Amino acid sequence: MTANYPTAETLAPGDFHFEISHRFFPPVSEGYDANFGLDGPVSMRLSLGYGLTGRTMVTLGRSSLLDNLDLQVKHRLWERAAQPLPVALAINAGGAWSTEMPGIVDRGKADVDNFQAYLQLVANTRLLDDRVGLGLVPSYLYNSAIFAVKRQYTFTLGSYAEYRLSGAWTLWTEYSPTLAGYQGILLPGETGRSHDSLGLGVSIETGGHFFDLFVTNNTRLNPAFYLVGAADRIEPDNLRLAFLISRYL
Repeated sequence: MTANYPTAETLAPGDFHFEISHRFFPPVSEGYDANFGLDGPVSMRLSLGYGLTGRTMVTLGRSSLLDNLDLQVKHRLWERAAQPLPVALAINAGGAWSTEMPGIVDRGKADVDNFQAYLQLVANTRLLDDRVGLGLVPSYLYNSAIFAVKRQYTFTLGSYAEYRLSGAWTLWTEYSPTLAGYQGILLPGETGRSHDSLGLGVSIETGGHFFDLFVTNNTRLNPAFYLVGAADRIEPDNLRLAFLISRYL
């Protein structure tokens, strides 16, 4: 996985993949008074993936925003290892359930409007002796805004690129423009609209652990909310610190 998107890689049968992610709310631009963003509250996500077969894996996650639960199934469709352009394709299907309702919303946890579904096609390739990795993840989200009167959809073109500096260090970026559909507010009390998402970071691989440290304008890290976009524009004053730690077991 990347910070916010799946890759075409899957687990071996019986293997696990654990993730813990944080997105800090205060922007880095608040400076020393907010410890450059580290003093504030966070959005948090935990997930655990399991390899069913060599091509299929399932992942269960929970995010703190609205106590959102998500279940994803990823299947590797096709791969070609031949140089100079190896390609791997996968499909990722997921469902999400928000189990905490704001006090101003009169709705039970099991209400059908609290459920969302998404479908993602994943395309990956590597260049320059595997030093450069590229990915496209066109994503369709159904019921984008769970508090809207009418059911909405959002189509987002997730993209990411990485450059491996050495065996342990990698620089990467993610960009997620919304191409069609809903890109409005997500929570009661919000105003304006959502915006495209950007992430810039570094990944460190050591002892089977992957540490991703980055800045982003999007604090929404549950997949169904992230796909709608960020609450803030891509501007230096809106960048927040974030990290992801993952481990293969």
